[in-house]
Amino acid sequence: MQSLFTLALGAALLAGVAPASAQTTYRLGLRGGLNRALSTTDPASNQSNLPAGELQNDKSALLAWQAGVAFEARFGKLAFQPALLFSQKGNEFSTGRYTGGVFGATARIATGTTRTNWLELPLNVVYTLHGDHGLQLFAGPYVALAVGGRQTGTYRDYLGPAIDTWPVDFDNRVAYGTGTCNRRLDAGVNFGVGYRQGPLQVQLGYGLGLRNLYQAPPLLFAPSSTSYDPGRGFADEKAYSRVAQLTGTYFFSL
Repeated sequence: MQSLFTLALGAALLAGVAPASAQTTYRLGLRGGLNRALSTTDPASNQSNLPAGELQNDKSALLAWQAGVAFEARFGKLAFQPALLFSQKGNEFSTGRYTGGVFGATARIATGTTRTNWLELPLNVVYTLHGDHGLQLFAGPYVALAVGGRQTGTYRDYLGPAIDTWPVDFDNRVAYGTGTCNRRLDAGVNFGVGYRQGPLQVQLGYGLGLRNLYQAPPLLFAPSSTSYDPGRGFADEKAYSRVAQLTGTYFFSL
């Protein structure tokens, strides 16, 4: 976390080293865009040989959205652009727990979607080739606070070689904080490219989460550890947010 605050301080200082002759302008903007979100899992835990069998966990990206407000302080070709965003992240998932026994193998297979909601504060420094228009490069740290989410999907039990149960749908709230496997605070860095034409800015960026989103639950199979837990060993897993972002911002002069 200390390194992120150092990045934020560096971003502010970098914005302040622009030529003194450049006029400082301030703008407020509205931002919206699409997220291609994924939370990575430590590869070592994707397939684990557990005492009672085997656990498999696969994830894939989902499409989500973000919206909010941005502020700009521009000094010539450099600008400092903090923003406050509502950003939806998460992943598609497929998990399975397989166990052996005297009467044959049993399994529980689950597939579904986890959508988590975040209040995100990115602090980007933006370089625009021609000041008020042209190609852009940007980078900066971000912090995010989880404010909710839901996990939906279907699980199915297979009991022995001949018993195949009906699929069961689930739709649960994602819990955070004490007594769960999910941390409420995330932090990382954003970087990318863009184009600016007058008040309109379009950017393609990538959010690289640096904080493990999982924490050890009080019990390995605690019901509150996650919305749906088919025997996952969260205490041994690590997950980091990875989000590709396509955003548009329209700025208004102050």
